[in-house]
Amino acid sequence: MSLSLSILYSRNFLIYICALFFSAIQLNAQNASKDDIQRVLSTVSDPNAEYTFFSDSLMPLIYERVDYDYIWKSPTSIDGLIYSIHDAYNDGLTPEHYHLEHIETLLNKKKEGSITSLEAATLDILMTDAGILLSSHYLWGKVQPETISTTWNYDTQEIDGDKIELFLEPIQAGLVKEAISTLKPKDVLYTGLKATLAQLREIKESGGWSKLPKMESIEVGDQNEYIPELRKRLAVTGNLITFDTTILKVDSVYRSHSEGVVVNDAPSIHPKVDTVKSFIPYSPIPVLDSSMVTVQFLDTTSTIFDDNLRRSVIKFQEMYGLETDGKVGKATLKQLNIPIKDRINTLRVNLERTRWINPEDKDNFIFVNIPSYALFLHKNGRWFYQTKVITGKPYHQTPVFKSKLSYIDINPTWTVPYSIASKEMLPKLKKDASYLGKHNMTLYDRSNNIIDPTTVDWKSIKQTNFPYFIVQGSGPRNALGHVKFIFPNKYSIYLHDTPSRYLFSKNTRAFSHGCIRVYQPVKLASILINDPNYTEQKIEEIIKEGELKRVYLQDRPTVYLMYFTAILGPEDAIHFYDDIYSRDKRVLKQLDKKPY
Repeated sequence: MSLSLSILYSRNFLIYICALFFSAIQLNAQNASKDDIQRVLSTVSDPNAEYTFFSDSLMPLIYERVDYDYIWKSPTSIDGLIYSIHDAYNDGLTPEHYHLEHIETLLNKKKEGSITSLEAATLDILMTDAGILLSSHYLWGKVQPETISTTWNYDTQEIDGDKIELFLEPIQAGLVKEAISTLKPKDVLYTGLKATLAQLREIKESGGWSKLPKMESIEVGDQNEYIPELRKRLAVTGNLITFDTTILKVDSVYRSHSEGVVVNDAPSIHPKVDTVKSFIPYSPIPVLDSSMVTVQFLDTTSTIFDDNLRRSVIKFQEMYGLETDGKVGKATLKQLNIPIKDRINTLRVNLERTRWINPEDKDNFIFVNIPSYALFLHKNGRWFYQTKVITGKPYHQTPVFKSKLSYIDINPTWTVPYSIASKEMLPKLKKDASYLGKHNMTLYDRSNNIIDPTTVDWKSIKQTNFPYFIVQGSGPRNALGHVKFIFPNKYSIYLHDTPSRYLFSKNTRAFSHGCIRVYQPVKLASILINDPNYTEQKIEEIIKEGELKRVYLQDRPTVYLMYFTAILGPEDAIHFYDDIYSRDKRVLKQLDKKPY
């Protein structure tokens, strides 16, 4: 063998040996990473482990799918996850609840080259857990709604073993940021709540608003030293109505033609005004090189309650569920003085409620919002109809659930719920056995036999063993009025008319035993039946006949009974309502609690 050939063989042999060596190192590294991943996974259910994980049951399935390899290899995916965790703040969530501090600490160690293999495995699993946690919270919410309302029966989505590939694909493709974004609700309510949250946080950063002092009820014509503070408070939240005034150019200074207001540094898109002496500018038009221009001003200094201020107060009252009388009484002052942090938390709570809902219907559904006492019908691709409702008292709360509307009764009878019969009617029967007859009611035993109430020894009947049921016949005094809307449920809840129509003039309308009373039931029935034989006029004729008429619906809308204390109002502005069932604090407590 020649020397050159010998050298060639030697080189090839060395290359072969080196390849084997480095392959062994790579294999050992892979095995080491697998060992580290499995080692960390073995602690995910251990309450005493250094790190606590949310998805302890799902995590082993995910890593088994990738043969216990690292999942977060793409820098783009890692950056997308970090961005999404920080962005959760804008959706009312808390970034620190998604391992943010631990992840960023370990990522810094990785950049510095000081991270151990076990820490690298921990980092990968922490990021996987954070991704699952954040995704699940956008899909069906962080708080479990059934812990707030036991009647909750809305559908939820889950990340389970069947969806592992859907979870892994965007990570492998470097599309984590985009994938998480698609999980957020896209409806106008969520978008509006989120935008308002950003606005209020900006106002808070700028100092928020001051608490107004206690004052007697004030109205148009009154003069009060605190009215300038009221004007400023309304201006902060955009409720103070502007007025136009003309300003006159004098060299480089503009003056109000009518008020003599000094406007400094003109011409300018945002001229500065002496706010101590006069007005704050509000969205002024650009000041051009002309001698006279008109701009919009907010009057924040006048001590007189003028008509402009009255209209501003009404604007505020409309947005906060108050009686729109244009006066600043106790209720309005209370709403004006609610701290901005509480308003922010209300928005966060209602963003969470929006995440709970996964509506199965894109059209033809009824939405009842309990705190705002309002019913909305979505039909033909738009919000087709809206009307007032009366809901349950705080101690007879209207439950939150969904069901399909089945049929409508015209001239309905009313089977009195057992709780009402035994708790409310029994004491009246003990005083007057003819009470039922006076109210067009019939007494039945459990075998459906009619019983004469005057033959019953009512003193011997107790609330705990009431052996009868009571039915009220059709008619103008029927508790359900002339129309009843039935959607099957185990709570005996339905929509219906009422003879007590004067209650609809009230601003706060929590008066029922739980059912929802509708302001314009005949109109709603006509819309839902959608048949020439059941126009409003023809339904009124059926009512006059007095006989029960049951109409089964061909197109059955879903009825959603919901509880939002902040919701879209006219012009897509967010309106706030009283938490009549005291549920917001319970949601907020769980929302602010760490999930692990």
